[in-house]
Amino acid sequence: MSQFLSHAKKLHREHYVADAHLDLAGEILLRNKAGETNILRTYYLESFRAAGLGLIMSAIYVDKSALPEAGLKNALLQVAALNRDLASAFDDFMLVKTRSDLAAAKAQNKIAILLYIEGLDFIGTDLSLLDIFYDLGIRGASLTWSRRNLLASGCCRAGEKKAIPGGLSEHGYSALEKLAALNCFLDVSHLNDDGFDDVCAATTAPFIATHSNARAIHPSYRNLTDRQITALCRRGGLIGINACSLIAGSRERGNHIEMLASHIFHIAGLAGSRHLCYGFDLCNSYSLAEPRLALPELYDCFESHRDIPLLTAALLERGMPENEVIGIIGRNLSEYILRFLPD
Repeated sequence: MSQFLSHAKKLHREHYVADAHLDLAGEILLRNKAGETNILRTYYLESFRAAGLGLIMSAIYVDKSALPEAGLKNALLQVAALNRDLASAFDDFMLVKTRSDLAAAKAQNKIAILLYIEGLDFIGTDLSLLDIFYDLGIRGASLTWSRRNLLASGCCRAGEKKAIPGGLSEHGYSALEKLAALNCFLDVSHLNDDGFDDVCAATTAPFIATHSNARAIHPSYRNLTDRQITALCRRGGLIGINACSLIAGSRERGNHIEMLASHIFHIAGLAGSRHLCYGFDLCNSYSLAEPRLALPELYDCFESHRDIPLLTAALLERGMPENEVIGIIGRNLSEYILRFLPD
């Protein structure tokens, strides 16, 4: 394994590395409320650099405790908190809104942060609010998290195993049209099966599942069926591999890295590796930032982003060609995102 890990670390140094999902803005806001500052430098810079990360997609996720009345305020406060923290870490990080921003971040060896919305609960049915968030840098959105809102139904939560019925509402279809008009990507992670089918019937756009795995490998409704994987990839979409052990199935079966690699090889066998990326959804740091009376349960497959070359090494050890691995660790996501960034 050591030779493959050395090879993996070399690829992470020499090629673009990206993560399609991290609840970064929300964590920064939580830690700010607890009196902490300089969150990026304190909690993330070292591990991001160790992994060679060039792009992080930060989700704006609003917890149910802020819904409905305070949801919009919470989302705006997350954007503001992230921008303040970026200002204090200007030498290493950069918010990207355009292609030229992303190119500048690469040229200056800065870690690019791209914003998108995880669940549109807080806009209700007022789709004009998306114009405001677009101006703030939002470049994509999912209709819902794992719950019902006025647009669509989410699937069950990661630790549950039950089908949730119900497709898109009329407002949900209008949201698809609005996102398309803004040239924002659509994320289908957390959407239920009926909603997925409605999306496929309503659009031919290349949508993404930023942090979902293969249901054939682990039967969680947070994962995609083979039919869904094929449909998504046929449209030119992308699937980000999720490193939550409940979703990977490694909490039940052990061996996090092997389970994650199995999801990747299954999806690659169905649709090709060009439709894969990393979308790890590492939540331990976020969970530890939440105010609680007791320590939370932790579910990440990695201690931090520093460890993600272990998965890259497993792909190489299983025989995945180097060029395909380079695509999965960052190139595929970078190319996908460029479709949705203005000049």
